[in-house]
Amino acid sequence: MNQKYCFKSYFSQQCTQFWDNTKIDKTQKYIMEDLYYIQTPLETMPCNLRMNKKNLIMEQDDRQYSTNVENAGLELITSDFNNDQGVRITKGNYTFEFFGKIKSIFDQLKRTSIQFNFTQRYTIKKMIAKGTFATIYLAECKFTQNEYAVKCFEKRQISNEKDKKNLIKEMQILRLMNHNQLLTIYEVFENSSYIYFIQELLKGGDLHEYLERSEKLSEVKVSQIIYNLLNGVQYMHSQGVLHRDIKPENLILRQKNNLNDIVIGDFGLADIYKYDGNYLYRRCGTPGYVAPEILRGQPYDYKVDIYSIGVLLYILLSGRRPFVGKNNQQTIKLNEMGDINYDDIECSSEAMSLMKKMLESQPENRISILSAKQHPFITNNVQKRESQRTKNTLKLDMKCLAQQECVSVSPILTSRPLNRHPLMNNFTIHTPRQLPRLSHDVKAIAKTESNDVHRTTISRQSMSRANLRLNNQFTNLQVFL
Repeated sequence: MNQKYCFKSYFSQQCTQFWDNTKIDKTQKYIMEDLYYIQTPLETMPCNLRMNKKNLIMEQDDRQYSTNVENAGLELITSDFNNDQGVRITKGNYTFEFFGKIKSIFDQLKRTSIQFNFTQRYTIKKMIAKGTFATIYLAECKFTQNEYAVKCFEKRQISNEKDKKNLIKEMQILRLMNHNQLLTIYEVFENSSYIYFIQELLKGGDLHEYLERSEKLSEVKVSQIIYNLLNGVQYMHSQGVLHRDIKPENLILRQKNNLNDIVIGDFGLADIYKYDGNYLYRRCGTPGYVAPEILRGQPYDYKVDIYSIGVLLYILLSGRRPFVGKNNQQTIKLNEMGDINYDDIECSSEAMSLMKKMLESQPENRISILSAKQHPFITNNVQKRESQRTKNTLKLDMKCLAQQECVSVSPILTSRPLNRHPLMNNFTIHTPRQLPRLSHDVKAIAKTESNDVHRTTISRQSMSRANLRLNNQFTNLQVFL
C-alpha cells in the first residue's frame, strides 16, 4: 500500500507544472539512463529517463521533458496493477510516477531529493553530540545493519527565514562534496517535526581531542595531514565552495588514531563563492582561525581557507594557538591584526617558510593551494614517506622470505613430474640453484633491517615529549555579525 504524508514539507515548492523544461547543460555526462514505464488507467507507456546531476530528463514519443528534482519529495511505491516497484516524485501539487527496475535511478534521486520514511529505514541508537541547531545521533539501517551518523534538525528551532536558507544551503553544499577528505551526505529525510541528514559515521574523534592526548608530531606526519587537507580543500574550491571554519574541532579522524585519514566536517558556515561578496553571513568563523580580511570587512575569496590551514600548521608545529586573548574581543582583535609570534618554534626552515606563506595577512600575498602542494615542506616529506613505505615493504618481504627459506624443500632432479606428498602442498619448493641466492638475499635484508631498528631506537630515545594541550577558550563562538 502506498502511504500518503499529510504534513506540509519544509521544502515545498511553488510550481505550476511538474515538467519545467529546465535548461540542460549538454556538456555534462548523464549519471544514469534506462528504460521505464508509466501507468495510466487505460494504458502502459514506455519512457526513457536520464539523470544529469539534479535534473531528471524524460524522452517519450520523440519529445524531451526536463525538471529540477532538487529537494522534491521522493517515495517508493507499488503498482496497483501488477505489484511492480516504482518511484513517486512530488513537486508542489504535482507528482510523477514511473515503474520498472528502479534501484539505480532511486539511488541517484535520493542524493538530491527528500524522503519521508526515516523511522521505517533507520533505528536511532544513541546521541553522539549536541549543538545549537542540530543533534547528531548514531543510527543503524534496518535493512543493511550499517551504522551512520544522523544530523537531526528540530524544525521549531529553525525559527526564521535566514536559518531556513542556511539549512538548505548546507544541504546543497554537502551534496556537492565527493572526496575522501570531505564529509558528504547520503540521504535526507523529513517528518512533521524533524529533518535528518544521513552521513558517514566517523569513529576516530576530532583532531583537537587527539592533539590534547598525544606527543608532538613529526614533520613527516604534519606534512601528510596538511597535504591531505589541501587536497580536500582544492576539490571543495573546484565546486565553488568556501568552508570558512576549518579548525581542529571540525577535522574528524575516520578511524581512531589514524592521522592519514582526516575528514573536513561541519559545513554550517560554508557558502558558495560570490564575486560580489553577498553571502548569507559575511563575517563568520571561529575567533583565532579566521582570515584577517573577513574580520576587516574586506572582499575575500578561496584564500580564507588557506589561512585557516596555516593556523592549523602553526598549532601542529608549535603546540599553541597563534591568537589567544584575555577575552573574546581581544582574540578577535589579535586575529584581525594578523601579527604572529614565530619565536621558539622548533621546526625546519621548509616548515617555517610554508607556515609564514599560508599565514600572510594580505590575501594577495598568501600562497595558493597549488603552490602550497608543491612547496618543499610537502614534496620533500612525500619522498620521505615513500622511502619509509619502501623500507616497511622490504621488512615484510624479508619475513616472508625467511619463512620460505625455513620450509623450502629441494626436490630430486628428474625428467618425470614430481609426486608430492599431501603434507607438502603448502610448502614453497626451490631448486638447489635457487637456494644459495635466496639465503644471500635474506641475510642482506636482515642486516639492513638491524641497522634501521638500531637507528629508530636511538631516535625515539632522543625525542622529548611536548605538551600539546591547546587552549580551547572562545572556540564555541562561530558567527558574529
